[in-house]
Amino acid sequence: MKNYNKTNVMLVGCVAVILSIIVTACTNTTGTANVKTKVDTDGSEISASSDAKEFSEPSDEIRLIGWDAAIAHIDLVTAYEGGFFSEEGLTAKFVFNNSNPDNIQALIDGKTDLIGAGIAAELQYIDEGADLVVIGGQMSLGETVYALPERADEFTELNEETLTGKRIGVTRMNTGDVAFRKILADRGVDLEKIEFVELDSQATVIQAVINKEVDLGINFLTYRSLAEGEGLVPVSQLDAEDEWPDYICCRLVTTKKKLENDREKFVKALKANIKAYELIKNNHEKALEVAGKALNLERDVLEEQLYNYGHLGLSPNPNKRSIKEFYKAMVNVGYIEGNVNIDDYIDTTIYEDALNELIKEDPDNDIYNELMNEFKETNI
Repeated sequence: MKNYNKTNVMLVGCVAVILSIIVTACTNTTGTANVKTKVDTDGSEISASSDAKEFSEPSDEIRLIGWDAAIAHIDLVTAYEGGFFSEEGLTAKFVFNNSNPDNIQALIDGKTDLIGAGIAAELQYIDEGADLVVIGGQMSLGETVYALPERADEFTELNEETLTGKRIGVTRMNTGDVAFRKILADRGVDLEKIEFVELDSQATVIQAVINKEVDLGINFLTYRSLAEGEGLVPVSQLDAEDEWPDYICCRLVTTKKKLENDREKFVKALKANIKAYELIKNNHEKALEVAGKALNLERDVLEEQLYNYGHLGLSPNPNKRSIKEFYKAMVNVGYIEGNVNIDDYIDTTIYEDALNELIKEDPDNDIYNELMNEFKETNI
């Protein structure tokens, strides 16, 4: 991987153990991954680092990787735990591995077939030449800019006047970091007048705000209860009408080679993902029960994040329009070079076929029809 580090990294003092063990699903973090495995029905374990072969012929097996430390991949997790892959005739094997770079590399190396990962990490790999293709959605929104309560009034407006000379705690390649910089640039803010302090984890960002080592911190939704429990207050969710109301985060990605080898497998997989989304929308209790089997979150935290807090989207729609906008934003703020035509790395037809099949099977399903309307609006 190329080294794009352009800002100062600040070392923060001791962080509470409970903070240091958490990692964010939408940050391109490096280091040792926290790997968990699902045991298949034959008793064998699967691993992101396994030497599983690349499938050269159509197969009913699909290997998946997602996160269990956040709800960012709850569609995929619910599809697996709810048996929706089986309904589509697929034998799914799921690995939980909380590292975007590790998971993307496993996909590139042919050790898995379909992953959920943060869009910033995916686009960075694509821009560097990886043969990836985005085919579906998982999550959008979910980022918050936090301040100490006694300073919140300073940041009721986020502009050059209020932010010049300020220090913003971020984790690099986090969706919120890209979104915040894009919003400020659109407002004409000179980003050189702001110091973006890149820290090693979302937990460290929270601690840096508490310790007054940064003025503001940007955190992913998993950290909402933690940040606010520490007394921090949100000054922006980045999704207001004058900000970026439909910014995306995690997408489902595979490789072009895999699509060429067995396109129908991925249509079936996205049908399972869409069914999971419908369950989440229509049956809260069942969704909490199913997802709770796998996600490493207490039920009350899961319910609060999923249904009560807001500022979260879980549509399985790939949303080509927003992917292109995000790619452009990453180029404009200097994260990537803009080496490719991003249209060549997005395939919306897999999702479209999956959704059309589901509508044919259940033409009066309100969720499916809403998703089709959304698809037509956002994939042009």
